[in-house]
Amino acid sequence: MQSIALLENDREQLSKDLYRSMLSVDKFINYVNEDGACEEGPSYWGHAAGKLYDYLQLVHYMTAGGVTLFDHPMIKSMGEYISRSYAGNNWVVNFADASAKFSAPESLIYRYGKAVKSNEMMGFASYLAQQKSSTVDYGIDFFRVLESLTCNQELKNYTAAHITPDVTVYPETQFYYFKNNNDFFLAAKGGYNAESHNHNDAGTFSLWIDKTPVLIDAGVGTYTRQTFGPERYSIWTMRSNYHNLPSVNGVEQKFGKQYKATDILVDEKKKMLSLNIAPAYPEEASVKQWVRSYQLKTRELIVKDKFTLKSALQSNEIHFMLWGDINIQEGKVNINVAGKKATLLYDKNTFEANIETIPLPDVRLSRVWGKEIYRLTLKAKKKSVRGEYVYRIVVS
Repeated sequence: MQSIALLENDREQLSKDLYRSMLSVDKFINYVNEDGACEEGPSYWGHAAGKLYDYLQLVHYMTAGGVTLFDHPMIKSMGEYISRSYAGNNWVVNFADASAKFSAPESLIYRYGKAVKSNEMMGFASYLAQQKSSTVDYGIDFFRVLESLTCNQELKNYTAAHITPDVTVYPETQFYYFKNNNDFFLAAKGGYNAESHNHNDAGTFSLWIDKTPVLIDAGVGTYTRQTFGPERYSIWTMRSNYHNLPSVNGVEQKFGKQYKATDILVDEKKKMLSLNIAPAYPEEASVKQWVRSYQLKTRELIVKDKFTLKSALQSNEIHFMLWGDINIQEGKVNINVAGKKATLLYDKNTFEANIETIPLPDVRLSRVWGKEIYRLTLKAKKKSVRGEYVYRIVVS
């Protein structure tokens, strides 16, 4: 649109070109869920909601404000997704192929926020800007570079604050964020296993304590031919066994839109979420119901699995992805990440704990997590067709 606006002198043809572009962009807007979440994660926000903002700003300029969507609630929600998904210290909620580390484009966030009248976004952008020597965009997008110059000083002078609600619910995308005053931040998801840049991860969660990830989502490695081919789900980062999820009767979740979370219940006051993840597993898992629930309390996160199986063929295994210094003791796992300490408590009479080291030779992963991460597996000592498991993550 920039090129057309600069080079097309025939106003009638320019109007036709602009209208044709609107028809194309409408298809993207109609694809996005009404709640405004970016199912591909913050890493893709600049290419999704961010690019939509660029386009809408161009249309606003070209029509002298005659055509605008900046007053539409969905457009505002798409923008505020980026501030809601920021855990602190450049850590973000990274479901799907998103990276857990993110260098946020503060100028873009500020201009977007100003357009949709979001004090949340503008304050967040200024908060990010305080951590940088320059807020000018030096990227390859010439429009963004020029636009960043128009608000450079204004951005610096705006009151810096990263203030978001304690509970954020994206009901269509099925993302759920819960915070408390003790710097716990829980992000959990429902969804289905055929989303954009999909991982088989219906029901998973991540946990940050004092802006530091403790229970993690590894993200994705360097893109290869295998990443977007039929072998995608042979890559460990895509599999439910390498997310914070159970293996049921030795079976992991499967790819496909029919494999999903259902029966979702949210209690915002209690900061509680429950969802049935049984439909995310194939028939060979022999599972009738598996209700995973989360409750964020004052200084702990309580995770529960209540299940009913058609048959108990193998011992269930519950997986947790960790990093930092890990120490297993009977009934508890101590986690120390850069001085932030937490303990995962489990029933020693129910589970046998095992820790697996996962080397990270892929630079896209190692530059986030270091040379290795860990997979904790709690293996049930007994096979059972029904039961309830409880795990607690507390500050230690």
